Amino acid sequence: MAIDSTTNRRNFIKNSALFGTGLVLGTPFNITANPLKVGDKVNIAVVGCGGRGRGVIFNNIPKIPSANLVAVCDIVESRREQAKNEFNSMYGAKVKAYENFHKMLEKENLDAVALITPDFWHMPHAVDAMEAGFHVYCEKAMSNSLTDARKMAESMKKTGKLLQIGRQRRSNDRYRFTKKVLLDREKMFGRLTHAIGQWNRSQIWTQPPNKQDKIDINKVKQYGFETVDQIYNWRNYKKLGGGVVSDLGSHQIDIFNWFFDAYPHTVYATGNNSYFNFEQADTMATILEYDTPKGPAIGIYENISNSRAIGVYERFIGDHGAFIISEGKDNKIYRESRVDSKAWEKYINAGYITNLADMQKYKAKESGDSGIKETAPQVSYDINEMKDMGKIYNLAAHTAHFYNFVESVREEEQLNYDAITSYKSEVCIYKIHDAINRKGDKVKIRPKEYEV
Repeated sequence: MAIDSTTNRRNFIKNSALFGTGLVLGTPFNITANPLKVGDKVNIAVVGCGGRGRGVIFNNIPKIPSANLVAVCDIVESRREQAKNEFNSMYGAKVKAYENFHKMLEKENLDAVALITPDFWHMPHAVDAMEAGFHVYCEKAMSNSLTDARKMAESMKKTGKLLQIGRQRRSNDRYRFTKKVLLDREKMFGRLTHAIGQWNRSQIWTQPPNKQDKIDINKVKQYGFETVDQIYNWRNYKKLGGGVVSDLGSHQIDIFNWFFDAYPHTVYATGNNSYFNFEQADTMATILEYDTPKGPAIGIYENISNSRAIGVYERFIGDHGAFIISEGKDNKIYRESRVDSKAWEKYINAGYITNLADMQKYKAKESGDSGIKETAPQVSYDINEMKDMGKIYNLAAHTAHFYNFVESVREEEQLNYDAITSYKSEVCIYKIHDAINRKGDKVKIRPKEYEV
């Protein structure tokens, strides 16, 4: 960075949010981070050099001109050293590698940290970093504990530091266009009444120990792990992660909340681990009841881990139309037949959508041997051009989300998804956990529970 005031970043204090967490993650302290000048790059450290961490290091940061990787941190030596050496070789950089999170903050001239670590580490690292004066990008879920998630949101509010949570659909151009232009401004689908989503996969991803890591379990126990398998497959353990509901479902249920402009007041859920026999449920289904600004609505969501049938998508249904949206290829818009085609011509003329079919193609489908007919066949469209919404990232969603964070640190943008907004979705996710643990009971959520 252009500013040289490393000394200002090393104002140590003895108190830390780490005390009382049950983990010893290094010597706690506090530092005052530098303000940025216009044109400065953001000095970043990435904590966690596993699969997703390497994605941030090698796929995200190099595509963001204003991002400058300074250090990496991981408790597994081979991971951090490999990431450091590869990045330095590829980009002629001088990235340093650390095991100890707090020592890294003490020694390096940082503006922000990216936490790509198991869920149970998120709160202590995020709170310590913000109270030390650093901005934080943190992968979802916020934590494996709603209490800890709340502490993170409260710390962001108290310190004034940025805390972006890594639900990248919030920075996906297609999702942003659908929300900002088609839903909010054009009100194209009328009143949304239903959201239906799923994330189905044919297996729960696990990984065997990497022999080159040479892990000393007695050494890493200080970081909260009891077995080698917990280091590699922490998502399958209740004390370390949140399972499929937090890991996958939270992405999509958060979109329900965003597009509905509301949060559920009641949840029903059930789940089990009967297929893979891990601690966490491998199958779950939930019903969410909403009072939206336009009236009542229902969300229906499932995770299945032994079949990828129909894959991953969200579907929203309104009284004027419906749409399927996803980060994959399943994206389509439907007009209800009760809505005159001329009413949607303005969207075509504006370049927002393109017509993929006409009514005649559906006539043959209306009659069948069963005698059951579609009462309202739908005409399909797709998004033609995403425009008229300000920023267009034209980047993969993970990169766009991290780019938004970096540019917000530079005060060139505002966060697309801060911790207070994220906390509200965490509340309903953990109420789903409660409902599953209660074997499908109805769980009510009071409005006050969403407040920070």
